[in-house]
Parts: sequence; structure tokens; C-alpha cells
Amino acid sequence: MRRALVALCLVAGCGGAPPRVSLEPVSQAPPASSYVDELKKWTRHGHIIADFDETLAVDATLHSPEFRAAYAEKFIAVYKMNEEDAAKQRAKLAAEVADVWELHAEIATHTYEVNEFNTATNKSPWRVTLIDEKNRAVSTTDIKLDRGRREVISALYPYLTTFSRGWKLRFPRNLPDGTPLVTAETRELTMRIAGPQGSVDLTWTLK
Repeated sequence: MRRALVALCLVAGCGGAPPRVSLEPVSQAPPASSYVDELKKWTRHGHIIADFDETLAVDATLHSPEFRAAYAEKFIAVYKMNEEDAAKQRAKLAAEVADVWELHAEIATHTYEVNEFNTATNKSPWRVTLIDEKNRAVSTTDIKLDRGRREVISALYPYLTTFSRGWKLRFPRNLPDGTPLVTAETRELTMRIAGPQGSVDLTWTLK
């Protein structure tokens, strides 16, 4: 019941508008006990309506430095790791996103065939981009199904549903000209999903 309530609040946006967030590194990782609060802070929900039918529903979590640190502590707590293994896990998770922006998204669609985002298959009807408030954009470099055990994924992302598929999305940190997408002056970061049946923007407002 508690997990269902958490997922409902994440989807419904309990507590009003999402807070402003920072993409700066953190000096101290949030404790595992605050993981749900961090998840709410870094998760956005959206949907696409086409011809009065919900074509797509998405919940996505931005793996910011702060969230990634909280995720590591939660993972370590779930598996009761000793200090040596915990240190290795923290280093592994940090290295995975050193040069990319990563998100986890649970996506449900009105038909199974539409829920395809792996561009390597040439079957995806969607284009996914990461955009700032000046409409500067980078396209995904890698989108893959999260093939982890669903019971583990649901413990880390409780907005998972029976009908959703979990996707790992990665974007380059730099624009095609080599300049960073996110700087100290950036005020918004948006993940946009667009296709023949519509589009949806999930936005993180930055400090």
C-alpha cells in the first residue's frame, strides 16, 4: 500500500509544483532513508493524448549528481553491502554517467508496438531529445530497455506499472559544436518525446 501511495504522489505531483533543482555535484550523498524524497524531486510525469485516447504515459527520473548519489546509497542499503563493496558500487555508478546525462523512464503506450524507443532497431516511431530553454538540443546516444529484474526496478522506481516498459536513456553532455548543453546559466532542462501521435515535454527547472 505504501509503495502504491508513493507512486500515486509521483504521478499526480503531490505537494504542488516541482521544486527548482541543481545539477551541480554534491559534497555529501543523501542518506538511503531520503531516497523517496529524492526520487520525487527528480521525477517528472507526462502523457500524450491523441483522439481522446492516452497514446503514451511516461514517468522519468533525471540521474543528476544528487540523485545518482542517493541511488547509490539506496542500492547499497538494499543489498546490505560492506564498506569495500559499497565504495566499489559508488565508483561504478559515478563512472557510468561521467560524460552523459542519463534518465530512467517507465513508459506505457496504448499498443505494445508503439512502446519502442531503441533507435538501433529502426522500428521506433519516436525522437527523444534533451533541450535547454534556448531550444538548444542533443539527441539520445543510447536508449535501451532496462533488463534488470522488475522487482528490483520497482524498489528503486515505484512508479513502475504492470503495463510500462523501463528504458535507460543517455544523452551527450555537449552540443554538436562541443559546447556544454548545461552551464551555470542554464535555467531549464527538458526531455522531449515526439512522434506521429504527438509530443510531451518533461521539464526540470534549475536554480
